[in-house]
Amino acid sequence: MKGLELSAKKNTVSMILTVLLYAVGAFSAPYEKIAGLFGGSDEIIFFVGAICKLICAAIPVYLIFQFGFSRSLNPKPASIKGCLLCLPALAVAVDNFPIVPKILGYMSINGSFLKIATYLVFCFSIAFLEESIFRGLIFPLCLYKTDRNKKGAFWAIIISSSIFGATHLLNLFGGFSPVVFVQVGYSFLIGCACALTALFTGRLWTPIIIHFLFDAGGFLSDYFGKGVLWTIENVVITAAVSVICAVLLLIFFLKTDCSFVYDEWKLNDIPPKKEK
Repeated sequence: MKGLELSAKKNTVSMILTVLLYAVGAFSAPYEKIAGLFGGSDEIIFFVGAICKLICAAIPVYLIFQFGFSRSLNPKPASIKGCLLCLPALAVAVDNFPIVPKILGYMSINGSFLKIATYLVFCFSIAFLEESIFRGLIFPLCLYKTDRNKKGAFWAIIISSSIFGATHLLNLFGGFSPVVFVQVGYSFLIGCACALTALFTGRLWTPIIIHFLFDAGGFLSDYFGKGVLWTIENVVITAAVSVICAVLLLIFFLKTDCSFVYDEWKLNDIPPKKEK
């Protein structure tokens, strides 16, 4: 153990705060103003935003390797069973698409191929950046700081997800809106789901996929939809799916041994003490 890994594990709280400070800066990148220099169309905003966020993701990815968490980026899941346990989180993400309003005829979805393609790339860049920071760095550091048991993992999930939700308060700088506090709430919940999928599989790709689908579905009506999104049917189905999947994820967490993650991410490595 040496370098940044040693620093992260000896000064875990300070490193979490440092990573969080970087996150605030990365999320504040003025990509919309940059896109405005090139016309400011939605396609250009999506493209420039994606480039900015992927560039900002380079440092978190570098730190994932330096902190000893590199196996989280392995494309092969550490647990096939863990992938199946992620299905409730996947269901929540898919349910965030305006499927019900579309089927019932309350909403139409239209957009050019270029706009849809750049939109999807932009959504992926958001998921990749945020998951690299919160599930790739802050969550493992929280796991390292808490006890090596179910209770410790629970608190690591709650703490890292609370930090993730709280960062959405930055949206208040764009103007006060009660909607921001709703964002904080559902961001905390989706953060818990993403942390659980990382814990089940030992990999970062699972929360990235969940996060990507959740964002892609959530913003789809804003950019491509016409009509009514939150119909009574959509509210009832969304609430039912969310509650059922949340209960399933909690049960899976309580009944599944995820202790392999501590070895996968080198969280059982203890920094050597200095000799007197």
